[in-house]
This record gives sequence, C-alpha cells and structure tokens, in this order.
Amino acid sequence: MSKQVFRSDYFTVLVDERMGIIRTIRSDKPFGTLQEFDAEFEALIKALDDLGRARYALIADIRAVPGRNDPEFEAALQRVRARWIGGFRKVGVLVQSAVGMLQVKRYARQDTIRRLVTNDEEELLRYLTQED
Repeated sequence: MSKQVFRSDYFTVLVDERMGIIRTIRSDKPFGTLQEFDAEFEALIKALDDLGRARYALIADIRAVPGRNDPEFEAALQRVRARWIGGFRKVGVLVQSAVGMLQVKRYARQDTIRRLVTNDEEELLRYLTQED
C-alpha cells in the first residue's frame, strides 16, 4: 500500500514502506520555463531528502513525460539528475518508448549512477526488491 507524500502539477511521490520503494511519477505537463523546472525539482529533491533515501529503492516513472532533448533542457536535467536519483539503495526508471530508453541509458553513462531502465514494471519491481 503506497502513501502519497508529495504532489504537484509535475510530480507525485508515493512511498511503499512494506516494499521499501519510493516512486516518483512525472506527469505529462511540460515545463513552461527553466525557472519553473528548477523550482519544481528543488521541491521534489527536498521531499525525497526528507524521506531518508538510503533505506529505499527508487522508481522514477517517466512514462507520461513528453520527450524533450533540446540543449537547455538537457543542461537543466544534468544539473538535477544526480540529486534526484542519487543516494537510494537501487534505482529503476520506467520509460514508455525505445527512444526514451536510449535517452535514459545515455544519462546513466553520463552520471555513473547504476539503474535499470525498462518499460516492464514487473521486471523493475523484481530488480528493486531482490537482495544483492
């Protein structure tokens, strides 16, 4: 049973204490400005920090998000990505498309934060809940 701990026009954060998983769900609403982007990610990062990351695995569900790879967005995302997904026991990213999967795998190579990138939620849950 997941409990909602944060909600905005852009993100919902759910916590499943039994499974030890935090899920960040990105809405389909595009960011209007980079200032909006920065403010939203600061609020999201604070919510995740307040939960205590090390005891949880993270699902970043970005299936609904509109695809975007313009240079300004790429630079903004690079600034916040490690602060968004860093510090968790394990990280998984749920994507909708093959293009999204390629983009997130490119990010993983840039950040060096290990994560499973998939469009299969069951596979992701198995990965996040299995012991290393």
